[in-house]
This record gives sequence, structure tokens and C-alpha cells, in this order.
Amino acid sequence: MRTGDTKQVTLGLPKRVKDRIHKVIRAGLSARNLVIGSLSVGFLVSMLESLCTGQVYLPTIVFMTRDPSTRHAAIGYLLLYNLMFILPLIGILVVTYFGVRSEKLGNMLRKRLALAKLGMAGLFAALGALVIMTL
Repeated sequence: MRTGDTKQVTLGLPKRVKDRIHKVIRAGLSARNLVIGSLSVGFLVSMLESLCTGQVYLPTIVFMTRDPSTRHAAIGYLLLYNLMFILPLIGILVVTYFGVRSEKLGNMLRKRLALAKLGMAGLFAALGALVIMTL
């Protein structure tokens, strides 16, 4: 980070999984029936993405099934997680709608990557402290 080389810094799915997602998208969108292709691509990409998102969903669902008295709170947390998961995507959609190109977004992220990582570390530390304090 200090050298400014952000190419080596990653936070995401492994390259093999990303390549598989791209292959699924290319194959599904070349299908004759766009609706069926889109649905199948969406399903398969969701399955591959679950390697990342499943780390939140699975424990929460297991927790919900074990203790019915906390089911409403767990559902609320899942809804909050889903909202927080899609808010950045909605933000990207809005800025691209108003003409910001992906190259500019990528450059902005690369310039502020260290700050973003530091912010995420702070957020996760705060969330961890919150979990510990509520036990």
C-alpha cells in the first residue's frame, strides 16, 4: 500500500472462481432464450458467490433454526446485511447512470484503497466489539 502498487492487494473471490463466473455469464447470455439464460446465469453466479456471502448466511440461518426466540432479530440482521450488501451496488449504478465511467471509478478506488481498507478494518473491529458486548 505504501508504494502505491494496489495490483497485489485483493479482497474478493479467488481467480478460479471469478473465471468460472465469467464463463457462466458468457455461456448463459449467448443462449437463444435470454430470460432462461439470465435466470440460469443468475442462479449459477449466486451459487459461486455463496463462497463469499455464505459465510454470513449459513451461520445466521443455523442460529435462527436453533433458537426460535431470536428468529425476528436474526431475520432483521439478515435484512440489514442484504441492504448493506446492495447499497454500494446501487451507488455504483447511480453514478454510472449519471455518466461516470468504470475507468474513473477504478482509478478513484485505487487512489483511496488504503483508506478504504482502513475504514473496513475499523468497521469490522467495531462490529466485533459490538458482538462481544452483546454476548
